[in-house]
Amino acid sequence: MDLNKLSTADKVIAASGILLFIAYFLPWFKADAGIVTVSATGGDVGFFWATLPMLLGLIAAGTVIATKLFDVKMPELPIPLGQALLVDGAIAAVLVVLKLIIGEDTDGAGVFGIEITRAFGLFLAAIAAVGLAAGGFLKYQEGEAGSASGGGSGSAPF
Repeated sequence: MDLNKLSTADKVIAASGILLFIAYFLPWFKADAGIVTVSATGGDVGFFWATLPMLLGLIAAGTVIATKLFDVKMPELPIPLGQALLVDGAIAAVLVVLKLIIGEDTDGAGVFGIEITRAFGLFLAAIAAVGLAAGGFLKYQEGEAGSASGGGSGSAPF
């Protein structure tokens, strides 16, 4: 494995996808009832808010690692790979950051003296998801060599 084959965008996507996978298993929320503290991981938060972004991160990281390090030929996509990775990362980032902002539904837990707070896993997941979107943007900026759409190389065609 030659890591020099990876561009900066590839490294950001791979690291962010792996970090998002790890953060999925860490505590996202804590419920403190004074005597007992209970935590909820990403898997406990729900498919839409945690599992889907984690899967998107694994898909992006797996695609980059497979194509660059193991020379796997991916099937042709209707859009350039950089654009697909940008959309992938943006969806993951929006979902996780929204969960960070919205928080967890308390369902009247405050009445019983239970305080629900965000835990470090959610913050780590948000950083990883934003990193995944940033890596996708960098990949999109790199452009695609020989793509039909021109790929956004940054230079004018004339």
